[in-house]
Amino acid sequence: MTTRKSHKARGAHFEVEIRDWFRSHKFSAERLARAGKNDEGDVVVHADFLGNIGILECKAPGAGNAIDLSGWTKEAQVEAGNYAKARGLSLESILPAVVIKARGKAIADAYLVFRLGDLFDD
Repeated sequence: MTTRKSHKARGAHFEVEIRDWFRSHKFSAERLARAGKNDEGDVVVHADFLGNIGILECKAPGAGNAIDLSGWTKEAQVEAGNYAKARGLSLESILPAVVIKARGKAIADAYLVFRLGDLFDD
């Protein structure tokens, strides 16, 4: 039986894997601390993430969990705004994205999801 605790552990492990993947590809990346309603995302890629600072919302859904692209991208946008506000940065310098674990696959097979409007200033 899966519990909320095991879901959190799976998510935290995936966040570490994503951070480490970016670091292994020469990006400066770190996990962000949870901040409740002012959460700032799960992982930040500090520079040169498609020309911006990347705020990543990491999702590792279980077998029975639905993928909620609309909800997760909205969550990434809100958290990117929180990150920018907390650091006095322009929101235009932040790129929110969602990273979704592909079950049973390597980290390189995870899905990276953006909104077109976030990529192309719309």
